[in-house]
Amino acid sequence: MKILCLYNNDCAIELFDYIRNLGHETVLWSEKLTEEFVKEQVFDLAVSYTYRYILPENIILALKENVVNIHNSFLPFNRGADPNMWSIVDNTPRGTTLHYINTGLDKGSIIAQEMISDLSDEETLASTYNNLDKAAKDLFKKAFEYYDKWPSMRKMPEGKGSYHSVKDGTRIKELIPSFDITIAEFRNLLREQA
Repeated sequence: MKILCLYNNDCAIELFDYIRNLGHETVLWSEKLTEEFVKEQVFDLAVSYTYRYILPENIILALKENVVNIHNSFLPFNRGADPNMWSIVDNTPRGTTLHYINTGLDKGSIIAQEMISDLSDEETLASTYNNLDKAAKDLFKKAFEYYDKWPSMRKMPEGKGSYHSVKDGTRIKELIPSFDITIAEFRNLLREQA
């Protein structure tokens, strides 16, 4: 297969190397997509992981609606930006989800998802992010073995969940002295600011 690999964080490259090592042609892309480029390339699948651009309907259609996203949250919770941080702030379910992309932000049908166990106070924001990153890659690898069954595995997320924009997290991120802050210290910081 020819697979478009969308990303903006180098942590995604390991996953895309895995796909390439399985014998698939991969095209890594971190810029904003154009409909002309997508139609010219004729991809069989597009995989988004850490990609910061929202795909408009014309791009989704040009990709034959076969475009998936790996989101580091247990959807429908923490749709949008900074899902790891918001799962801690809002004490919502943590996890990772592989889902189809549609015109609703992180609202496409789910292929696979996994809940991640509770956090310990000694973990840091950085370690919790890294744990979700590893879980996301592992989830994709397991699910990719059943790629031909993805259409029949689709299910819609249940419940309302939550959404946060980049702007929502700006005030909180300004408070964080370092991503090496422990979860206990981070929660104390949030209580002090409340």
